[in-house]
Amino acid sequence: MTKKQKVKVLHRLIPALVMVLLFCGLFYLGLQANRAYSEYRHWKTRESVLVKELEDLREEAKQHQTFLDRLRRNPDFQDEVARKELGYGYKDEWLYRFPPTNSNIE
Repeated sequence: MTKKQKVKVLHRLIPALVMVLLFCGLFYLGLQANRAYSEYRHWKTRESVLVKELEDLREEAKQHQTFLDRLRRNPDFQDEVARKELGYGYKDEWLYRFPPTNSNIE
């Protein structure tokens, strides 16, 4: 092969080689973009779950705060909670506790 022929072959190979490398690079970038988008979707889903959980926790905290405010300010409510939750009663008072009824038993 003469020098001119080698140069011609080289001039044909260089653009083909550049195209192959460019295609490989674009393919790799496409894979990375797909992976990044999948991760983005995952974190967006996780964010929406956490936002919902935060709203639920705020509502629960609000309910607890309301309960505590009533417990601090209302003596009748204090008495009701002490009777119900702690089983307290007045002096010389009889408290009867019945087992919970089971609807499956007839």
